[in-house]
Amino acid sequence: MAEALVRLLLLRDRALGPAQRYAQLLTFVIRRYLHDRRGLAPHAAVLMGFYRPTDVGAGNANAAPEYDKGEGGDEGEMACTAEVSFDAVGAPGAPPTPPLNFPYICNMTVKTPLRRRGIGKQLLKACKDLVFKMNDKRRVYLHYRIIDRVPFNMYTKAGYSIIQTDSILVWLSLQKRKYLMSKELPQAPVVSETSTKNFE
Repeated sequence: MAEALVRLLLLRDRALGPAQRYAQLLTFVIRRYLHDRRGLAPHAAVLMGFYRPTDVGAGNANAAPEYDKGEGGDEGEMACTAEVSFDAVGAPGAPPTPPLNFPYICNMTVKTPLRRRGIGKQLLKACKDLVFKMNDKRRVYLHYRIIDRVPFNMYTKAGYSIIQTDSILVWLSLQKRKYLMSKELPQAPVVSETSTKNFE
């Protein structure tokens, strides 16, 4: 799992190109991170989506969660991942931080070759559905890097708005600046009963 996440992150961010040589170190760091986050359940969860062509000639595909192995036990390739924390115990400490005890979505990414297929939109919806099941708060927070315009457009179309920007001093730690966004969730959610989604 850690190896797949490293490949996904390196494909997502061209700025990490020089880090290709440190792939083994990144794999170790991510493996430890996932191990630590697993210990926080049920306060936090990591979601992963898999891309599996349904018809090689047709161009349609299914993105299925990790537990859905699909036909023949082939879950396909890892296409996306996101992390959701449900309260203060599971919340990460990296700024800009949301209010304590509110659900928070972070580390959301889609594999570069699989973008513009609606996968990110479905991943964001899966995070929202999980929040409904795990937390009674009806406001959810997320952050995104200011340089990433495509996710920003997706978040704004989904109803999220900017409420905070981190300090310009984060540049001193060689990090990208981020916005904190928030959305008020409806009281009566419509949670999807299916674990796969067709993408054109």
